[in-house]
Amino acid sequence: MGTGKRFILVLGVLALLCGLFLILATLGVLNGTALSSVLNLYQVTGNLQYTALGFLILVVGVILLSFPARGGKKKEGGTIVSYTEIGEIRISFKAVENMVLTASRKVKGIREVNTRIDSVEQGIVIYMRIKVLPDIPIPGLVNELQTRVKEYIQEITGSNVAEIKVLVENIAQEKIEKIVH
Repeated sequence: MGTGKRFILVLGVLALLCGLFLILATLGVLNGTALSSVLNLYQVTGNLQYTALGFLILVVGVILLSFPARGGKKKEGGTIVSYTEIGEIRISFKAVENMVLTASRKVKGIREVNTRIDSVEQGIVIYMRIKVLPDIPIPGLVNELQTRVKEYIQEITGSNVAEIKVLVENIAQEKIEKIVH
């Protein structure tokens, strides 16, 4: 966790505690304690404006605490981690995406490929969106694509491919070029 996220986290916790303290003080819960005589809390007891301010500070604290949690959801890219006798090997998901493109170029009938990689307990999941050429049977084409990609990725990375999900996004229209003599 970076310094900025820690700072926001500390501010959020402080705001929560201050808001909670102000609410309890205005409701009279803290009356009769040593804290109330030191801080002279009798002036704010029963004042609804301070209670509203306490709730506002409490809400600000909750919002501040949600910022660091939100920042972790969007990842720029993950890695596949494996260990050898000598040390650690990390392969970025971006590298795996490029390997998928390399393997898919070997399958005739595919015009465009977009990929995304996710990691699960069983290995990696490869999501592919493809455009295919017309008049090619899609089930056979996709089966060949999945087989080639799985074998290639497992051979090159040494990682298990749990699943390959393919979406045939569109049928590419080939341009017919006229040759002018």
